[in-house]
Amino acid sequence: MAWADEEDLAYTSPGVPKRNVQWYLLEDADDRVKWFTGILLVVSVGMLIAGSVMLGIGISKNNNVPVNSAAIGYTMFLTVQTRALPYSAVVNDYTGSVQNLTDQMRLAISSPSSASSFQLAIQPNVPITILGISSAGQWADVMYALSYADSNKPKLGDVQKQVSSSSAFAAVTASDQTPKDLSKMTCASVSDVTLTTVTGPTGAPTTSAVVVTSLSTGTFGTVTVPTGSVSTVTGPTVTSNPVTVTTTKVAPITGSTLTPPIPPATLPTEPARTTTTAFVKTPYSKDVIIVLDDSKAMLNAKNFNLVKSWIDNMLLPLWTIDRQDVQIAFATYANTEFNTLLDFDEADENEVSSVISAQVYSGKFNSSITYGIRAAGDIHGLRPVNQTVIFISASEDLTDIESATQYAYIINTLPKQLITITLNSVTDGKQLGLLSTNQNHFFGVSDFNLTSDIAEKLTQYMFGTLTPSTSAPSTTSVPDSSCKTDVTILMDNNNDVGSIDKFQNQVRTISKLIKTWPISPDLMEGEAVVFATSQGGKIIENSFAYQSASAFANEVMAFDDYYFADSAPSLAASLQYLSQNLNNRRTGRAQATLVFTYSSNNSDVQSAVGFANQIGGNLIVVAIGNADQTVLKQLSGNVIYAKNMTTDIIDQVNGLLCIPGTRAPIITVTTNLPTSAPTSTPQPTTSAVSTSAPTSVITTQMPDICTDCFPKTSSILLLMEAYGTQLENQKKLLDTDLIANWTHFERTSIMGFDNGTLHLDPMPFGAMQDKEDFISIVDNAINVLPQIPRIQSAFYWASTVTPLTEFGKMNSIIFTSGATADDVSESTTWSSELRRNGKVIIVGMKLADTNGLDTLCDVFLKWDDLTDTATISAQINQALNS
Repeated sequence: MAWADEEDLAYTSPGVPKRNVQWYLLEDADDRVKWFTGILLVVSVGMLIAGSVMLGIGISKNNNVPVNSAAIGYTMFLTVQTRALPYSAVVNDYTGSVQNLTDQMRLAISSPSSASSFQLAIQPNVPITILGISSAGQWADVMYALSYADSNKPKLGDVQKQVSSSSAFAAVTASDQTPKDLSKMTCASVSDVTLTTVTGPTGAPTTSAVVVTSLSTGTFGTVTVPTGSVSTVTGPTVTSNPVTVTTTKVAPITGSTLTPPIPPATLPTEPARTTTTAFVKTPYSKDVIIVLDDSKAMLNAKNFNLVKSWIDNMLLPLWTIDRQDVQIAFATYANTEFNTLLDFDEADENEVSSVISAQVYSGKFNSSITYGIRAAGDIHGLRPVNQTVIFISASEDLTDIESATQYAYIINTLPKQLITITLNSVTDGKQLGLLSTNQNHFFGVSDFNLTSDIAEKLTQYMFGTLTPSTSAPSTTSVPDSSCKTDVTILMDNNNDVGSIDKFQNQVRTISKLIKTWPISPDLMEGEAVVFATSQGGKIIENSFAYQSASAFANEVMAFDDYYFADSAPSLAASLQYLSQNLNNRRTGRAQATLVFTYSSNNSDVQSAVGFANQIGGNLIVVAIGNADQTVLKQLSGNVIYAKNMTTDIIDQVNGLLCIPGTRAPIITVTTNLPTSAPTSTPQPTTSAVSTSAPTSVITTQMPDICTDCFPKTSSILLLMEAYGTQLENQKKLLDTDLIANWTHFERTSIMGFDNGTLHLDPMPFGAMQDKEDFISIVDNAINVLPQIPRIQSAFYWASTVTPLTEFGKMNSIIFTSGATADDVSESTTWSSELRRNGKVIIVGMKLADTNGLDTLCDVFLKWDDLTDTATISAQINQALNS
């Protein structure tokens, strides 16, 4: 703007007043517009809130949907032998048989089992693939693949136990190790029938085969089937169109059913694998269990493969591997796994070698000798032959070895033998060798390199200096199914057995016996009863309703801890219980009752005769250990004697199942009852049992095989009252006059006793060699115990010892300072049992009253002057020599 020259430049405009401006929404709008706009605003805000709520719900639901991430696959392989579907059905209708077998497996893994303590989560949609089917005589061998995701997989052992309890299957083995290619696995584990060339539809010869290509771990491959006839089915079950198959743990095995275009022209045959086929023993018949360390202790796969190579190339060629001679079970172990890859079902050395060679080193877990030894003890073959366990370990941890001792003891009990091999040893295998048979069946190397010399010496341990026999081989007796016998088994689980180990050995042997029987609803059924007492008994579940021998044997094995060390035996009570529980028996069947017993009290046996008559049928008694078969023959003419419970009894039992025996007449027993004079000659008195049969007096004259023995030939057990000041008087007697002229101290043993809860057993029979050993044990190992002694404790602990058989019966000398009437009453049964095994001499120390002690022994001696050791020594020695 221009200013005129004449205008005053100092002029200032008057100030404009500040306007109070306020903005209003729709200030000048119509009132109706205002109302409409307000309502629209409120509705919009409400919709915004509702939308926010729905969005939150959607996000929440979306977060609960599993993310479709790449799941890790897990496949386990089961090899079974059918018991509900014969191989002939597979030949006649392969498609239908595959469907039936798949349904049977799905039912087996989904159904709860009374034979197992676990409960698998029921997963009806688990993919089940049949990898191969081959002949097993009457039945079929089938290999399954079960595919799980790692997130929901059950334990391998649980699945194996679950399937084993199914009546549809037997001889179940399980593995989760995938071979390098599927064709190797199929050939090694499934295909044992030679493929044949037949004529196809066009007249051109075609060889039936399944071609598998590119199936190494971690890759995919194609399975195709050429046109032509399929003689026997091996390999994955697929359609004639190529399909994709995965055999890795990244994805489950899938496949569909193969329908053969032409029925098979010929079918090769092989010996049946069922237990009803007679097995011919040879001098080299043996079941061998090879257990190989698969833990981190092996360090690497190279060492693992070195041992496999030694087994394949140096050890196996030394043996004759076939159905009649050596059969092999092979397993690997670590502290959380035990994989059985062979289970005594191979036909030849090549079959064994191929399975062992295909095993891949895992090295995922630490070593556990205890776990491996314990699991090896649970492997049992079907044949009545001895077993050798070859335990190969890269660890020799002493704590672990000590923990495994109890299980090694079971394996070392006949008929098993344990040979140990240490691969990375600094003690030449001696530490692990503490577990081996006789603690001298062991080998050790420091660098995992086993030699041919070790293989040869190991084989010598197995067979000794055995040479093939020129005599005709014996045939294992199989029960004659024509007599249609059902069998009831009475197991002895009372304190006459002696220990839990002996009881478990009894259970294992009975299970092996059962597996030789053709158990089925058509041929033969059975029940098992845990030895009953006057308070009752226990009949094992599913009596006379087993579908297979394995199912019956597994039920029996489930009771291997059912041992009662404080329960007194009674054949009469056991047979009485059974006579009152015969309702389970099947009609129209012959009945056999098989009684296992470690005791044979004469009065108890005679009391049991009436109950045996009520039970009826064929009664077979297996007398074990110190049981007297002469006494037991009053109960049955079929008595089998075994010093130890071994599979040697199997042939004898099977040979008697259809042959009832004639009972022996009731025995008139001659006993010696002492007079009151300590040195008087006992007078015989006869107690006769009324019977219609003629009576006879049984006398046994033991040949004197030890002409220089003093006292005369017998084992001698001394039981000292380990209490108070009188223990020193007993020690003085044993150190001096009593043993002054004794010889052969190896036949002596000493024990100290108190009230039954404690005892001192410092030296078993055979351990002491001379007088110096004897005196040293008396002076240093027998010490004062805290409880007041009771005489029944002496009788009980005396029943647990095992004397040397070459010296005949065992004479027992018991020192006591007194007993109540109740003590004497409670000791009566034990006394009778001990007196049957030899003479019982009781030495009463400063007794005011015998209170019936003289009824518990053959000779009762009073020792009133404890300082006079010469007189009492002469009396004891006279009693031992009389």
